Amino acid sequence: MSKFNYALLCTAATVVLGWTSANAETRAFDFDGFSRVGASAGISVQITTGADYSVRAEGSDAGLADLKITNKDGALNIGRNKTKLFKRRSDISVYITMPALEGVRASSGSDIQATGIDAGKFSVSVSSGADVSLAGQCDDISASVSSGSDLDGENLRCRNASVTASSGADASVFASEEVTANASSGGDIDIYGAPEIRNINKSSGGDVSIRN
Repeated sequence: MSKFNYALLCTAATVVLGWTSANAETRAFDFDGFSRVGASAGISVQITTGADYSVRAEGSDAGLADLKITNKDGALNIGRNKTKLFKRRSDISVYITMPALEGVRASSGSDIQATGIDAGKFSVSVSSGADVSLAGQCDDISASVSSGSDLDGENLRCRNASVTASSGADASVFASEEVTANASSGGDIDIYGAPEIRNINKSSGGDVSIRN
């Protein structure tokens, strides 16, 4: 590649990146009173704990117009409005601050990252290629992971854990006292925390491993 072509390519890349940044929009939402969060439709969600509620979304104008957020029965549900078949969906990121988080649900290729968790009982459901990453502490965690999805719960330090993984899903949890793990149909579970009480069931190619 000639120096001229290389310089032209770099200039074009800079213009594209600048155009992308300039066209990213931010929208704030006025929601409060929820303790659980659900995400679907390929949306990325980051959750942190704080004194007050805050919900903010970033994306293109078209992406934000397609965004649908509802607050019902203590759960903030994040998805998209119905769009035309085969229409390309824009990337959307949602940033949430809330006083306490008690559970998450992720589906359909969405991604949830939650830090600063401090809960008694915590529930998590991950399905259809979604990803969830958790950090903090809890007394008891109940987790269901399925259909090629992934749960990274090693950094959520809990006393007791009940986890099910199926249909090619991967899950990791931390339990310091007791764990109940069921892996089936190619599901894989990694258990951290060296719990003394272990109730483990494996079937149809599922696997459960105790890690250090």
